Amino acid sequence: MAITDTNWYQNWFGNDYLKVYSHRDKKEAIQLVKLIFSNIQLLPDARILDIGCGQGRHLSIFAEHHFKITGIDLSSVLLRIAKEINANNPTANFLLADMRHLPLKSKFDLILNLFTSFGYFEKDKENRSVLVQINSLLNEKGSFVFDYFNSDYVKNNLVPKHKKEVGELVVEQERYIEDSRINKKIELTKKGKKTTYFESVKLYSPDEIYEMLRSVKLKINNVFGNYDGSAFDLNSPRLLVFGEKIE
Repeated sequence: MAITDTNWYQNWFGNDYLKVYSHRDKKEAIQLVKLIFSNIQLLPDARILDIGCGQGRHLSIFAEHHFKITGIDLSSVLLRIAKEINANNPTANFLLADMRHLPLKSKFDLILNLFTSFGYFEKDKENRSVLVQINSLLNEKGSFVFDYFNSDYVKNNLVPKHKKEVGELVVEQERYIEDSRINKKIELTKKGKKTTYFESVKLYSPDEIYEMLRSVKLKINNVFGNYDGSAFDLNSPRLLVFGEKIE
């Protein structure tokens, strides 16, 4: 069963996405930001960019520590929420843009790519271009955090079908692996009306991710298996790479 919407990321990240993923709260974001603070030293005036920032869950925490934040996303719905959350922050900057073509000239001290905001595109060259963007926008010796799923964990723990209710909304998800991609069909039903969305992300192995990072001159310093800072192994749910730009 092939994905019929290769541009799924342009359609999915809206109000319905927020309902389905309402369990993704600030507590999880705080845990990851604490891990970042424990492993990356940031100066008080550090500039931070989040590529695929969504609602700005993570950036809002950095803003509370008075860092200068910039968020990029392709969803006007999610960006609106991010702007509302940071409405009282005069240094916050949120832009609607494609992560392959970032309209930025400023350099950053820390660049984030979190919650598997990677592997969306059909061609490896397009996915790799996101990492090229990270390198080009980092200050000398700037740091990055790359948060992706662990492909081995995904393969070994795949739940083919899942159904749940979110208020009046019935959410049915079908997951399958095809052509080295993890695909998901999401059907939402409310009062008899059905809407269908898709997700499709390339299943890059850890070694493939490491090689791509090195190929764009990004150095790997630490790899964690979850937001609690646990060591990475084949059973880890996440592939969390902390590193820096190579001079």
